[in-house]
Amino acid sequence: GGGRASAGLTVVSTVELEIPPRSDYLALVRLVVANTATLVASLTDRRVDDLRLAVSEACANAVDGQRAQGSSLPIHIAIELSDDSVAVTITDHGGGFEPDAVDPIPAADDPGRLRHERGLGIPLMRSLADDVRFTPTADGTAVRLVVGVPPGA
Repeated sequence: GGGRASAGLTVVSTVELEIPPRSDYLALVRLVVANTATLVASLTDRRVDDLRLAVSEACANAVDGQRAQGSSLPIHIAIELSDDSVAVTITDHGGGFEPDAVDPIPAADDPGRLRHERGLGIPLMRSLADDVRFTPTADGTAVRLVVGVPPGA
């Protein structure tokens, strides 16, 4: 991590935040992410809202994962601003998982769907962000969410 930009993303500034693995800090993360994302002038309010929701889901998953592992280490959130996009990386200490191995969610009209109160997070993140990447770390997962303006927009 740190200072590494993906293809075509020139980072102008980075805001970093660490929170305890507790869900009562998610509102603070949403506030910081949304307010920071508004500094990218070309992002619409809707895209800022999409990013805020995607980050909230990723952070909720991180909190759940760490609770399951009994880890009280802080969750790290890095918000990278470029001229036309925002990338947020959430790094947890929840032991890691394989995103493609997550049980598929039943269709909306399947009664079994009612048992899936959580687990909608990954498909939701993928529908809200322009790019979603999961990278295993030594003791957890780093989730990178990018929202930006498509070329020519």
